[in-house]
Amino acid sequence: MLLISDSFYYCTECEFFLHKACAKLPKMKPIWHHDCQLAALLLTSDYIFRCEFCHFLSNGFAYKCNACGGHMCLRCQALRPDALTCPGHEHPLLLYYDIKGQCSCCGVDIPSAFSCKDCNYSVEALCMLLPTRARHKCDEHLLALTYHDTNDYSKHHYCDICERKRDPKCWFYHCTTCDTSAHVKCVLGEHPFIKTGRIYKEGDHPHPVTFVKKIKHYPACTKCGEPCEELALECAEAECNYLVHWKCMNPYASGYGFLKYKDF
Repeated sequence: MLLISDSFYYCTECEFFLHKACAKLPKMKPIWHHDCQLAALLLTSDYIFRCEFCHFLSNGFAYKCNACGGHMCLRCQALRPDALTCPGHEHPLLLYYDIKGQCSCCGVDIPSAFSCKDCNYSVEALCMLLPTRARHKCDEHLLALTYHDTNDYSKHHYCDICERKRDPKCWFYHCTTCDTSAHVKCVLGEHPFIKTGRIYKEGDHPHPVTFVKKIKHYPACTKCGEPCEELALECAEAECNYLVHWKCMNPYASGYGFLKYKDF
């Protein structure tokens, strides 16, 4: 569910794209940070699932545990306990469970993190998984994850999306061409790993429904009557006006991967 910039595979008949690395993932794989420590099965997700590690909702691929049935997204399965490189730091980072301090990415207190043994630099696991590039309607260019704000002028430490202050010590997304800067949460939104246009196969509506975001003119939800401003499900039949918020379809399925990032 991340942007493609390297080699990839695609279907000539439909909009189906795979990173080369994703296409070559093994069908069975043990995942060290999963409690069961058993092999997992790779599957294509035609329904929505919540990753047990990052808690984000996704309708991409997942590893599903054969023992407990838990799902893990492909971003989280790639985490390793050994040394990882971080573009925002020159030294490799190792996983430590006794960290006392704050995450250099989001600024929150962390009990465990990937940390540099040579200097006071620590990044928690969820921040290590942030996409390095993202798209948002606030800018026509791709926004890059930026690790240091070199501009000392205080007026520039604002988010161009929500117009609230940014902490210059925290990571943010930035466009060098337009000088656009924004909070990570404002750019990614609540559901960054849901692909629109995918058919949703659960629920009691008689016709196929697909995921949509930010529909023009914000039509009203069929169930609650409020405008559909975020993730929603729309009937694929042209003559049917069925449109419902994802949160109305399943009130317990709202994404909460970014709850800790209140101002990040």
